Amino acid sequence: MTDRRRVIIPFLIIGIVIILTVLSLPFLISGQVAAIPVSYFFEQNIPNHKPHYENNAFSVMTLNLGHGRGTGMHQILQGRSGISRNADTVAGTIKREHVDITALQEVDGPGFWNGGLDLIEHLAESSGCPHGIWTKNVETAALSYGTAILSDFPYAHAESYTFKARPFILPKGFTIGIFKVSENPEQHVCVVSVHLGPFLPAMRRVQARIMIEYLKEVNYPIVIAGDFNCGVNARSALNLICGELNLKAWKPGANNLGTHFPGNRRLDWILISDELEFLDYRVIEERLSDHSAVRAVIRYPHD
Repeated sequence: MTDRRRVIIPFLIIGIVIILTVLSLPFLISGQVAAIPVSYFFEQNIPNHKPHYENNAFSVMTLNLGHGRGTGMHQILQGRSGISRNADTVAGTIKREHVDITALQEVDGPGFWNGGLDLIEHLAESSGCPHGIWTKNVETAALSYGTAILSDFPYAHAESYTFKARPFILPKGFTIGIFKVSENPEQHVCVVSVHLGPFLPAMRRVQARIMIEYLKEVNYPIVIAGDFNCGVNARSALNLICGELNLKAWKPGANNLGTHFPGNRRLDWILISDELEFLDYRVIEERLSDHSAVRAVIRYPHD
């Protein structure tokens, strides 16, 4: 690294922090945990497309997209073309892995740091997913991003929720979709893409309890996929969610399923209702952001 770059990069990072602080001001003084309208429904017309239903099983993938920065330091350094290429790589993974439902976090609409690229729409089109739900958990004059679900299956219902912001912490939230997952018209699952807060365990537990209260009213098997920013210790938000909603994780004590870099911590999970069954579960080795994607094959119980 040249001396000039050593000088410029710290100032650039400081500038980014200042910009983000200013942009976050609307959330530092207000914000409630509440249902909000779904920000974007995506319905792509693909001729002769039919959902792929097979033996009561379906696949789910989760990925914190990191605003499309790929393995770069920050998305503002990638430019529109770089973020577009990174999104195409993610779309290629969705197609290669034959994913039916993809839960995404930190996925953007048009914003100043991606050159106005509508990242969620670009990703949906590039991956060939005909159905999508996207929530603006963060929306300012210059930024819009949040949680999303892309799907090969049609959805029957969608809801959006944003957690209350805290000082200097932009809000997170979750997106809910009810999907028909087999040719049996009665077989639906509730899929949730969630992003919990990154810093304070107590905040994550509060967010978890809020999500639990909404999901307790769901009358379908549940799949929660996303960036929980925690593991399975006794007081974690993840344990709280599993206990209150009767969900289970794949090999919760395994030490070879790390998803976050650096450190290889297991922050990204797919949780399923007790009546559902894991047929397969793995971390995809390909680096798509500072998080690895997780893919699971899940079986819906036979009648």
